[in-house]
Amino acid sequence: MLKFTTFAKLASEKMVEIGAGRPRTVNLNGRDLPILRVADVLDGRIESAFRDHRSHNNLNGEESKISRPGDIVLTTKGTVGRVALMPADGPIFAYSPQLCYFRPAASGPLRSRFLYYWFRSAEFWTQAEALKGQTDMADFLSLGDIHLMRISIPPLEQQDAVSSVLGALDDKIVANSRVIKLAADLADAHFAWSTASRPARTLTFEEVADIGGGGTPSTSVAEHWDGNVAWATPTDVTRLRAPYLCETSRKISPSGLASCSSRLYPVGSILMTSRATVGAFAIAQVPLAVNQGFIVVNALEATNQWWLFHEMRARVDEFMRHANGATFLELPRGKFKKLPVRMPASEDARIFASKVGPLHKLAAQLVTETAKLTLTRDELLPLLMSGRIRVRDAEKIVEEVV
Repeated sequence: MLKFTTFAKLASEKMVEIGAGRPRTVNLNGRDLPILRVADVLDGRIESAFRDHRSHNNLNGEESKISRPGDIVLTTKGTVGRVALMPADGPIFAYSPQLCYFRPAASGPLRSRFLYYWFRSAEFWTQAEALKGQTDMADFLSLGDIHLMRISIPPLEQQDAVSSVLGALDDKIVANSRVIKLAADLADAHFAWSTASRPARTLTFEEVADIGGGGTPSTSVAEHWDGNVAWATPTDVTRLRAPYLCETSRKISPSGLASCSSRLYPVGSILMTSRATVGAFAIAQVPLAVNQGFIVVNALEATNQWWLFHEMRARVDEFMRHANGATFLELPRGKFKKLPVRMPASEDARIFASKVGPLHKLAAQLVTETAKLTLTRDELLPLLMSGRIRVRDAEKIVEEVV
């Protein structure tokens, strides 16, 4: 049976500690802690440059505003509603004023992980949408607003079952992310070793690669759009967590492709953004066209493709120095073609490709799998939280994808 209550009641009964961060730093054992800000709280995870793991033991008193394992962190100002669960092995942060934290009591009626999923459910968002835009400034949820929110709490065994199903998907997503990063780091290490230990020829990009660009079909011609041809924009690339582009936010028709300056580039093409944001990369995982914000590179000799990808990524700062423009920076394709590029001997390039190619293939496969896992989780979450699907039925769905 569901129990309906408010966060004010949960807080008054000390079932959940609720608080916001503070504007000044927190000193722990003579050292100021880094501050966790809104930008560090992403889709279910904390992503910060700070990596110092220290013991959470003996935190008390004024130190309540320091992160603890199991805390649920909610962004409440500007970008409202991003939520993350503090991991058991994570670094220690001080919370900023734009964050609220929720710390369920061990003997209370709420599990931390279930509460984390509740903040991603329709029950939370229906209330948050009604409250967050009450000011003329940026969206904002106050502690008072949060205390007014109602929450339906199922029995602990049901909370555990729901969290187990959704957590299995999230845990696999996290595991995939770690393997993807490890594969990328290993590939970069191979490149660093190869450049340090092997002699290289110096040529220009146009001597070793086919270099293309893109364009945009006329937006006034409806027939050019919403077809079956993937069409990439820089935003499709800059939003990626790993440099493998599996789908694009927009598609064009064959007539749209014929009308614009882009070719249909093959799988494996290197996409580099060349306008505004110069030097964001992706490897095409599907045939696609691109808009005018890209330089697209394909090696004339296929064995050189992965070398060129790593060479280009290592030289972003240099590319930035060659960019110009009054409104936004742009690296002209003509200038890029003339830039020198270090090229290994053919056999060295083949050996390099044989080492890094499988790493990139694995990472790209895991990116595709993660997209499927994420979609499954996002479809199951509202069904489980609302009781429209039984846990046992959800478990069968999860078994098919994990």
